[in-house]
Amino acid sequence: MKQSRPRALRYATGRIRRVVHRTGTAAQVIGPLSPGVRVTGLTAGQFSAVDAMEHMVDELGPAAVRVSTWTTGVYDVERTRAIRVQGRITDIRMLLDRGTFEKSPKYAGPLIEMLGVDAFRCLSVHAKIIIVTGERGAAVMRSSMNLNKNLRTEQFDIDCEAPDGEVVGLYSGWFDALWDESGRSQDNRAIIRAVYDRYLENPAEENARPRRRNPAAGGKDAQAPRIEDASFSVDELMRFIGD
Repeated sequence: MKQSRPRALRYATGRIRRVVHRTGTAAQVIGPLSPGVRVTGLTAGQFSAVDAMEHMVDELGPAAVRVSTWTTGVYDVERTRAIRVQGRITDIRMLLDRGTFEKSPKYAGPLIEMLGVDAFRCLSVHAKIIIVTGERGAAVMRSSMNLNKNLRTEQFDIDCEAPDGEVVGLYSGWFDALWDESGRSQDNRAIIRAVYDRYLENPAEENARPRRRNPAAGGKDAQAPRIEDASFSVDELMRFIGD
């Protein structure tokens, strides 16, 4: 009798690297990765998911990358393309939220232009997951991070295994099932092409990112959050995660 694919995995283990940091880079905070390593951590948003992805690729690659995210920034996709051009990413596939993708051609257009139509699928998705499968192992990161940087408290969990590991298998199976299902419809490709056509009609809007207005300041542009405003007490957090 064929066994059903597991819906969840449960572990009882103390072999987890626990990290909390306000200023460290992705490489400094996550540290070395090899099969058997598990990392859980909190940051002040000083690095984004694409920084974590780049570190995972550096540790395990050259690698194939699968990304599920709700939204992404153009700068981050430029960096992803640069990694691919350098030969560290051998293949990349991205699941993006359809609503976010369709309503923002000035952001979605450059994504398509840089990585190609076949790198994307659009569907209803809010999961932030990165799967890296490389020559030296595989890793899955689940986090609160979109690819774009957000200077607020973020969390992440990384499991590094052999390419046929249970956690890698669970999330790779989930990703591939959504990828295949969304790819069966001609609507998906039509949506991507329509969004790209809208971008081509007015590419000048590519960098016209809307800025938040602050009513209390008489309608002036609100400043972006500063890193010092995105801090938290390490002592308080350590009480939750233990010594």
